[in-house]
Amino acid sequence: MDQAAYWVLVVARLICTLATVVLISNALWKLLGRPYVVTRSLRRQGIRGPPCRFAVGSLLEARRMLAASRADTLDVSCHDYAPVVYPFFQKWTADYGKTFLFWWGPTPCIISTDVALVKKVLADRTNLFQKVHYFNPSFKSILGKGMLLVNGDDWKRHLKVIHPKFNEEKLKYMSTLVSEGTRRMMEEWYAQIQNSKTDQAEIDMMRDSDELTQGVIGQMIFGVNNKEVHELLVQGMKDPPIPGFRYLPTRRNRRLAKLDKFCTSKIMQIMKAHLAEGSYGDGLLGLMLEAYALDNKTLSIEEVVAECKSFFVAGQDTAANLLTWAMFLLSNYPQWQEKVREEILLECPKEGEAPSTDVLKKLKLLKMTVLETLRLYNPVPFIMRKTACDTNVSNIKVAKGTRIMIPIGMIHRDKEVWGADSNEFNPMRFDKGNNASSLLAFSYGPRVCIGQDFAMVEVMSVLVMILRRFAFSLSPKYVHRPRHRVVLTPKYGLPLIVKNVLQLDGYDYCD
Repeated sequence: MDQAAYWVLVVARLICTLATVVLISNALWKLLGRPYVVTRSLRRQGIRGPPCRFAVGSLLEARRMLAASRADTLDVSCHDYAPVVYPFFQKWTADYGKTFLFWWGPTPCIISTDVALVKKVLADRTNLFQKVHYFNPSFKSILGKGMLLVNGDDWKRHLKVIHPKFNEEKLKYMSTLVSEGTRRMMEEWYAQIQNSKTDQAEIDMMRDSDELTQGVIGQMIFGVNNKEVHELLVQGMKDPPIPGFRYLPTRRNRRLAKLDKFCTSKIMQIMKAHLAEGSYGDGLLGLMLEAYALDNKTLSIEEVVAECKSFFVAGQDTAANLLTWAMFLLSNYPQWQEKVREEILLECPKEGEAPSTDVLKKLKLLKMTVLETLRLYNPVPFIMRKTACDTNVSNIKVAKGTRIMIPIGMIHRDKEVWGADSNEFNPMRFDKGNNASSLLAFSYGPRVCIGQDFAMVEVMSVLVMILRRFAFSLSPKYVHRPRHRVVLTPKYGLPLIVKNVLQLDGYDYCD
């Protein structure tokens, strides 16, 4: 070996050695050093939490408690789902207080139900507390760089394009879609009742809510009902939160990749057709395409595709589960169902059509019912932020990269905020706007859900049309077991018994 080759080999070995040392040092810091330093710093500030195990943090203990509660069910009158959905949060809040430290593997998370701290985090406008969606890498890879996940200047740019599109005209357009979809759903119920010997029928409200809202949001975004996009997003959300898992050559991952490619291709086809015609359509996709074509290409084509996916999953799942849980509560409290129905009949919107926004504003009891549903069964039980740098949160020094986890479901049951009956169904707590500022169902601050008015109008409109024509109650088959999988859903569906309200005595309709 000549001298030049020898020194090349020496340098190569040195580089490999240094790279190995750096990798090992980083791993040791991440797995041992950082947990020790962060835990010690927060403990000095009075913030404690469950033990941090090597590499896995507090996850094993959390999963053990979750596994122990997996077979548990609740009484239909019990609305405190924490013991079965996140028993670890409930236990650790009792053990360590409203704000505590939890380790998701080697990642530090501050869990807080302190409303003042939470609002300070969510109200930030400096991009100090950045949006991050749990720990599932598939979520980001499937949705792309849509408004749901981007931060900073990118988020402001997306907001500038999209926010003006959520206006009164679009609410009216959505009401038309809701009316058409709800009529089709009710026609199926009528057919089932007519074919029954008992003048009633059993329906799966969870399934029907999914189909209805999927059709509405599909028309709102694409101008067509795009079931493939929904399937892609729902399946992708079920991936385990393991980095790189989505790229393993499993049968399911190959199917997801194929579905993702198909959905993106389908969205692109719709976009190209609109651009070629010079007519962008009435859907949200058309409005974004208009911004792309006429507004100096504020959004790229890839970002338009990402927004379509983001709004589909956010709009469909939120509305579907809000409607499902509202129907559950009204079924569970028949006296309140009667009160809401009487209010609807008193205002007497035109039969067979979704009510106008002006009529909805008069339906006080119905709105309070939906708000109480959001409090007890918020579709997204917790949200998360990530610190962009070392900072202070309510006088707590927090290191860069720390997750701030906000369990909305537990905050909505805080007796100090909501009173001694915080676990009970009581829509009157929202009378005269009481407690409305503490409701975090659509988040809070600058990143509050821009589609909240759409969700409220959609769900209230559907309930008006249903309550005007049907009475409903829980089926004996119903098993009360809320489950959190991206959104909060009834684990075993929501079977209801529906009857044509015209067959009941005591009702006078203004048709």
